[in-house]
Amino acid sequence: MMLLKHPKTNQLIEINEFWLRDHCRCGECLNLETNQRRYDVLDLPANVMPLNVKYDGLNLQVHWSDAHQSSYDLDFIFDSQLESLIGRRSKSTNLTPWNRSIILQNERHLRFSLPQLVSSDNEVRSLVESLVRYGIVFIDDVAPTANMTELALRRVFPLMKTFFGEMWTFSDNPDHADTAYTKLHLGSHTDNTYFSDAAGLQALHCIEHSGSGGENFFADGLHVVNELKRRYPAAYDVLCRVQVPGEYLEKGQNHRHTAPIIQVDPLTQDFVQLRLNVYDRAVFNTIPQSEMAEFYESLRQLLLIVRDKEQQWALKLFPGSIVLFDNWRVLHGREAYTGSRTMSGSYVQRTDFLSKARVLGIID
Repeated sequence: MMLLKHPKTNQLIEINEFWLRDHCRCGECLNLETNQRRYDVLDLPANVMPLNVKYDGLNLQVHWSDAHQSSYDLDFIFDSQLESLIGRRSKSTNLTPWNRSIILQNERHLRFSLPQLVSSDNEVRSLVESLVRYGIVFIDDVAPTANMTELALRRVFPLMKTFFGEMWTFSDNPDHADTAYTKLHLGSHTDNTYFSDAAGLQALHCIEHSGSGGENFFADGLHVVNELKRRYPAAYDVLCRVQVPGEYLEKGQNHRHTAPIIQVDPLTQDFVQLRLNVYDRAVFNTIPQSEMAEFYESLRQLLLIVRDKEQQWALKLFPGSIVLFDNWRVLHGREAYTGSRTMSGSYVQRTDFLSKARVLGIID
């Protein structure tokens, strides 16, 4: 191990020699056009060692035993350590947990006009920033057609293709084996618990509704999980640990995935995803029967918080407004309805959502 001292902060860290050699950023080691490494780990001698080390201001010059010469930015080395990564994630203030009263106070931050989005990149950035912070935004002034819905969404993100398609339009016609394709009440849930990588964002646009009912409701999974952890820490631990299988079955489709209902960052233990859908639960066979009582009690405690009226933000979706929300965070549902109702929607991959936020400098 090498002991390094930062010349400005006097901070001391110990660095593994192979790691340092592996992180040389010169043009011989890193393709500066593609930002990809030029070599395999096996190309480096396993016992590579520094022969000479010299400080030059905020740079570190190293002559290696494999005859390579490296020049390192010391800030890069210190910022690339586990402690720095955990610190950056823990100090993040990008997320605002909300319940009904909090989101109503901030609703003005959630509304964006399509004409302004089309004409202003700053407006796009503001939308993505609000989407990161609150997990939900609205795009208004959109003509109630599937084509205009697609145009509005593609202004911000590429769309995710699934067996539903890139864009999908649904009513109560049973085109798929899904409760959403009915007029029935649809409780709070997240989508795609049966996918190995659930959609990061979901968009919904009410194209037309000639009857009554059908109000939508949303709940912030981040706020819900925080409440569960505060009130019932044992239940929180169970739902972070127990693997819960989900499935989607219809002719030509058989999707299955198993994961905990609550997923956290393995480094910071901060909330990452709420994977909750009581409709898509498969046969539950991932724990012994002796642990079932504890699991079901934990799930009931979570669901009671989700369904608390103070957690639920109910509103009517009208033609002309797209709701776009974080499917890893925000639960959505719908009241039963009458008459004819047509919805258009789409998914966005999680990786494309986060990539956009990083490119815009919103998240690290």
